[in-house]
Amino acid sequence: MKLTFHATLRPVVGERTLDIALPPGATVATLIEILVERWPGLSEHLQAEQGELSRRVNVFVAGRNARWLDGAATALDGVAEVDFFPPIAGG
Repeated sequence: MKLTFHATLRPVVGERTLDIALPPGATVATLIEILVERWPGLSEHLQAEQGELSRRVNVFVAGRNARWLDGAATALDGVAEVDFFPPIAGG
């Protein structure tokens, strides 16, 4: 699976894109656990209390926002690409 980190998330990981293998049955929550284990600095961006997705990030699974799917429980089997976007604000 290809992961892409945008804007302020990129420096935390140190790369724009990564390829990662996930176990069968993996969900967005599984992916986040793996990422936070490798890059603890991602925790504040990706995780909220009780396993929910933080509002500090938008996770797009195959181009669809995980919040509009099943949130952290969104299945990743057969998914080729996940994008991580911090919220964008402007004035």
